[in-house]
Amino acid sequence: MTKRESKIFWDYDVRKMDLTNPKVKILYLNRKLRFGDLLGLRRTDLKKYLPKLDINPSLKELLQNYLKSRTRQ
Repeated sequence: MTKRESKIFWDYDVRKMDLTNPKVKILYLNRKLRFGDLLGLRRTDLKKYLPKLDINPSLKELLQNYLKSRTRQ
């Protein structure tokens, strides 16, 4: 766990999180995006879980546009 992640996930031990569980993955992505930490996020995860994330609508739109632009290349 990075120093930045320890500030974001003060109430969880990221090393013990089961990121294969979709509910846990959504919690993880929500928290990272709300704190502006894009490090380690995979496009495939964003594409899969973005509709389910509870984040700022502007950020969601930005990420949707980013994913669309990356699929055209």
